[in-house]
Amino acid sequence: MNFDSDTNVVDVAVKRLRAKVDHPFEKKLIHTVRSIGYTFGDGT
Repeated sequence: MNFDSDTNVVDVAVKRLRAKVDHPFEKKLIHTVRSIGYTFGDGT
């Protein structure tokens, strides 16, 4: 698979998703896993 890692397409998509899913609520569901990516869940 060819992917240009210099683009921020994924970062922008996650930012928009967080604005819709996480922003209005106290409990956050989207978490960043450093050097891996992202995870979705309540953290339990």
